[in-house]
Amino acid sequence: MKIPSFRTVLKQCSMLMVIGAGLAAGAAGHAQTQTPQAYRNGWGFDQAGMDPATPPGQDFFTYANGHYIGQLKIPDDMSSYGPFHILAELSQVRQKALLEALLPYAEVGDERSKLATFYSSFLDQKTVDAKGGDPLEVELDQIRDMNDRASLARLFGLSASSLMYSPFALDIEQNQKDPTQYMLMLDQGMSIGISGGLGLPDISYYSNPALAPQKNAYRAHVARMLELLDWPDPDNDASAVVALETALAKVETPRDQTRDPVKMFNPMMVKELVGLAPDVDWVTYLRTMGVPEAGLMERVIDVREPESIAEMARIIAGADRRTVKAWLSFHLADNAAPYLSREFSDASFDFNGRVLMGMKRQPDRWKRAVRATNTAMGWALGRLYVEHYFPPEAKDRITGLVQELKKAFRWRLEHNEWMDAPTRQAALVKLDHFAMQVGYPHKWWDYSALDIRPGDVYGNASRGIAFNWHHRLDQLDRPVDRDEWDMTPQTVNAYNDPVKNEIVFPAAILQPPFFDPTGDMAVNYGGIGGVIGHEMSHGFDDQGRHYDEHGRLHDWWSSRSSQAFEERAKRLGAQYDAEEVFPGLHVNGRMTMGENIADLGGLNLAVQAYHDSLHGRTEAPLHGWTGDQRVFLGWAQVWREKDRPDALKRQVLSNEHAPAASRVNMPVHNIDLWYQVFGVKAGDRLYLPPEQRVKIW
Repeated sequence: MKIPSFRTVLKQCSMLMVIGAGLAAGAAGHAQTQTPQAYRNGWGFDQAGMDPATPPGQDFFTYANGHYIGQLKIPDDMSSYGPFHILAELSQVRQKALLEALLPYAEVGDERSKLATFYSSFLDQKTVDAKGGDPLEVELDQIRDMNDRASLARLFGLSASSLMYSPFALDIEQNQKDPTQYMLMLDQGMSIGISGGLGLPDISYYSNPALAPQKNAYRAHVARMLELLDWPDPDNDASAVVALETALAKVETPRDQTRDPVKMFNPMMVKELVGLAPDVDWVTYLRTMGVPEAGLMERVIDVREPESIAEMARIIAGADRRTVKAWLSFHLADNAAPYLSREFSDASFDFNGRVLMGMKRQPDRWKRAVRATNTAMGWALGRLYVEHYFPPEAKDRITGLVQELKKAFRWRLEHNEWMDAPTRQAALVKLDHFAMQVGYPHKWWDYSALDIRPGDVYGNASRGIAFNWHHRLDQLDRPVDRDEWDMTPQTVNAYNDPVKNEIVFPAAILQPPFFDPTGDMAVNYGGIGGVIGHEMSHGFDDQGRHYDEHGRLHDWWSSRSSQAFEERAKRLGAQYDAEEVFPGLHVNGRMTMGENIADLGGLNLAVQAYHDSLHGRTEAPLHGWTGDQRVFLGWAQVWREKDRPDALKRQVLSNEHAPAASRVNMPVHNIDLWYQVFGVKAGDRLYLPPEQRVKIW
C-alpha cells in the first residue's frame, strides 16, 4: 500500500513506524467509540503489571511487565498493542470528536469545511460502494496506453501527485553538504519507507524459503486485485508481476547496507543520472513530477543507491510490456483500495492486514476516516488538536526536562573516556547547537488551495496527495524552513533530524506513561526522559555522528575516536544479533544499530539526569523502590508491548527498531548501576561481565 511520502530518509524515531495506519478496512457503519483506557497508576508505575516470579537478571522485560503482558489482549483490528498504540488510539478518538464537531460547518467554505467534507464523505460507505472501481478508470486508461520509455516514465512520475505507483521514490531533502538549501533525492524506494518500492515489506520476502507462504499469498493477492479490475488472465499476469519484483529485489540494496550516510549521499547532475541509468527516461519522469525545466539537466540530485537504481532500470526496461502494465495496475488498485468500494478494501486488508500483520479484522470505518483525513490535511487537524488537548504549561514542563537531559549529556561527553580531546570538543559544540521543538510548530500549513469535494473520496485523496507533494516541491530552490515539521502534533512519536540538528516532540506523546506531571519524577525520567535522551543520542549514533553542529555531512571525527566508536558499536550489534526472536530468526544488529545506540544512550542519560536532579541528596524509597530502580522500571514500562507473530516477524525483517523486549533487556544489561540496584549476578541470563558491557554515550 502507498505510504504518504515525507522526508524520512534520515529521521530517527523513538518508536515503531507502523501502527497499522493506512491499512484498508471494509467494516461499514459507525461503531460506538470507546475511549482507550488511560494510564492512571497513582504514582506513575504500574506495580500490578509486574511478574515478581521472574528474576530481573533473567528477563527484566518480563519482570517489569510480565503480568500486564499476560493479561493484555491485542485488539482484533491491530497487530501490536502497548503504550504507543494506546495513546495513538486516544489521539484517534480525540480527532474523531474534533471532526464530528465540524460537521455543521461543511457548507461554510473554509478550512473547517474541508476537514468536515473529507471526513464525512469517507464515512459514506454506501456512496463509495456504488462507485466500485470506477474512480480508477482514468489512471487505468493511462496505463493501458503506455507504449514506450517516455510514457512509462510519465506514469512513474505521476506517483508523486496521485495514487499511481513507481518503484523509485523522489523527494525533497536538505542538501547534506549545505543544510541551508533543499535538493532532490532519488531512492530505490523500499529501503526508507516512503512512497515507492516493492509490494512485500522487505527483499528477504522474495528470496527466503521460510517466507514462501507470504510470497505465495502475495501472488494470490495480486491476482485478486487484477481480477477486481476485470484484468484478462489475472493468474498468469500475477505470477509474472511477482517474478518481476523478485528480479528487482535481487538488485536492491539491503536495508542494513543503507545506514552509512556518507556512502548513501551521491549527488550528481541529472545528466549524469541519465548516463548512469539510461533505461529510464528520467527527464520525462522529473518533468511529470513537476521539477522545473529550466536548467534541469544540470540540476543536482542525490541518488542514494546508484548501482541498484541502474540495475532496476535495466530490469524494468527488459520486462514484457503486458507484465509492466499489470504491475502498475495492481499497485494502483492496492494503493487506492482504502478509498474504493468494500470489495477492494476487503481484498487489500486480507493480505496487508491479515497475512502480513496477523490482524483479525479491519479497523472501523471511522478510524480509517480519521487516518485518511490526517493523510490529506494533517496539519489542519493538528491545529485543532493542539487548541483542545495541549495546554501551554505542558510545553514548558517538557522544555525544562529537555534542558536537564542536555545538561546530563554534556557531563557524559566531558567525562567520556574513549574520545580524544579534539573530537570531544567538537561533540560538545554540536550538543550546544542542538535545537529542540515541543508540541507543535511555529506556523501552520495553508490549505486554501486544496480542493475537497462532497462524495468524491478517491478524488479527495488524490488531490490531497498532490497538494502535499507540491508543498514540498515548492521548497526546492528556497532556503530551508527550520519551522517545517515532519510529524503532526497528534502523532505519538518523536524524532531527531540530523541535518537540522534538532529533536522534535509532538504533543500527543507527552502523556502518561511517558510523562505524568502528577506522577513520580523518577518514573518520568525513565519514561519521557529516556525518550528525550534517545532522540539526543541519535545525533551521535552510527548515522547521526557524521553530521556536525550545523547539520553538514562530513568527517569531523579523528580516526582514533572513529575507531573506538566503531569497535563499541560492533560489540553492541553482536549482542542484538544474538537475540533469537523466532527459531532461526534473529534481530539484525546492523539494521537496528541507530535505534540500539539511542536506546542505550537514552537510558544512560535518563539515569544521569535523575541523579543530577537530586543535587547530591539521597531520595528515600517510594512504594518500596529506590529512585534508581524506578527509573529503570519507568523505561521498561514504556516498551511493554505485545505483538502478533506475523507482525513481529515483519518488524524483525524490515524495521530499524528491535522488538520491545530487546529494547528493555539489551540496554539495561550494559549499565553497571542496573546490576547493583536489582542484585543481578553471574549466572543470570542477562549477566554480562563488566568488560563486556558496552559504554558509548
